[in-house]
Amino acid sequence: MHDSCSNCGQHYQIEPSFFYGAMYVNYGITVGIAITVFVAMYVLGSDWEMLHYIIAIIGSLILSAPITFRLGRMIWINLFIGYKPDWKSIKKDEYSKSR
Repeated sequence: MHDSCSNCGQHYQIEPSFFYGAMYVNYGITVGIAITVFVAMYVLGSDWEMLHYIIAIIGSLILSAPITFRLGRMIWINLFIGYKPDWKSIKKDEYSKSR
């Protein structure tokens, strides 16, 4: 991951271990994916064995891991850093102080 945004200069590592909270967000997303896969398989055909459910859930979580990893980080940082649509009109020093 980059140290800061190439567009606005926002530092991503706000404090040490800042993104530990993103693990909890990522956990929630992966639980949602697992439940969705389970329900979809159950609705499509309830004659699956438990091993098939487990393989499908683990496979979907492995395939979606790169997306959920970044999505969890984006959600976490957006909880703390507000979006400023007029950031280009603010000087860089004033922009970093206004956060």
